[in-house]
Amino acid sequence: MRGKKVSKIFMSAMAYDRGESGISDYMNNVVLELAKKNEIDVLLLKSDMKKFPKAKNINLFSVSDNLAKPLINMFWHLFILPFILNFKKYDLAFLPAGNRRLFCYYPIFTIVTFHDLSQFHIKAKYDKFRMFYIRHIIPFFLQRVHKIIAVSEATKQDIIKFYGIDAQKIAVAYNGFDPKKFNSEPAPESRKNILASEKNYLLYVSRIEHPGKNHLNLIKAYEQLPASLQEKYDLVCAGGFKEKSEVVREYAERSKLKNNIKLTGFFPAENITSLYKNASLFVFPSLYEGFGIPLIEAMACKIPVVCSDRGPLPEVAGDAALLFDPENPQSIKEKMQLVLENDALRKELVDKGSERIKKFSWSLHAEKIMRLYREFNEKDKYI
Repeated sequence: MRGKKVSKIFMSAMAYDRGESGISDYMNNVVLELAKKNEIDVLLLKSDMKKFPKAKNINLFSVSDNLAKPLINMFWHLFILPFILNFKKYDLAFLPAGNRRLFCYYPIFTIVTFHDLSQFHIKAKYDKFRMFYIRHIIPFFLQRVHKIIAVSEATKQDIIKFYGIDAQKIAVAYNGFDPKKFNSEPAPESRKNILASEKNYLLYVSRIEHPGKNHLNLIKAYEQLPASLQEKYDLVCAGGFKEKSEVVREYAERSKLKNNIKLTGFFPAENITSLYKNASLFVFPSLYEGFGIPLIEAMACKIPVVCSDRGPLPEVAGDAALLFDPENPQSIKEKMQLVLENDALRKELVDKGSERIKKFSWSLHAEKIMRLYREFNEKDKYI
């Protein structure tokens, strides 16, 4: 293996989330880029086989859906898979969801992508077992991996701070977006076909999860907008219903503006571009993210953006978004109103966003993964 060009990669997609999460979107895009120059064997649950991308050089093999339950999945991936997989036929192992699935040991050079440590910033984000797993089990086995990809500088600093991992082991590689999908002409379907409404709307794309995704403060901010803006714009929150989503749904149902607040549930991928392009403003109030892919997707669709000032979101947004305090509905409201009532500012943000997205590319991300392997391989030759 030493010194030769990578020809075969093992990739785990055991945390694919039925193709309905940011991590699954990450897997979809990165595997397609890696497959342009390498052959990849992808392991996933049987039920995910139909949803995973099909392309030349991508070979899918599955395990039983009996392993779908999170606790069983985690244990099997951590302690069983490293011993039953024939690593001799692979040059590189790639684990694209390191904050969820790792190995107890790494028989070949392994690169892990780590997306975020929001659990250290948001109290009671998950149940006690999952919090214990993230805080104590993950760092123990992450220490052993060869290289870690952090999707932002903020995530890298979190890994160093909370896990005590050597900075030299961590490389930053920003996430990307699909320019063919998001820079294309608007999809032919009308707003009515997408949302059953012709009304203008403010948009937030994220799973409905409380409290981390901060939907309540966004709704409260919307409730504080002038009546004239509430009459003109609905609030659309597009995303699957996840942990404690009932808190958000119950609040929205009790709101005096409940007819203006649209919680769509998981939004079909084939319509997501139209959802962005027909929006008047994209709002990202999350309390903490590892990166925030919807930010750059909205910018690519030429939508003005306002977002939280927490974590890596200012790092990703640069000067192409107005920032607000996500814990202060008044702050969120002020930034939304400022953009909605100022056409010149809207255009300025759109123009800056179009320039900003040039920094983000899945091909650059995949190249960083392979560069880390080549650097290791060259060093290994001379040992």
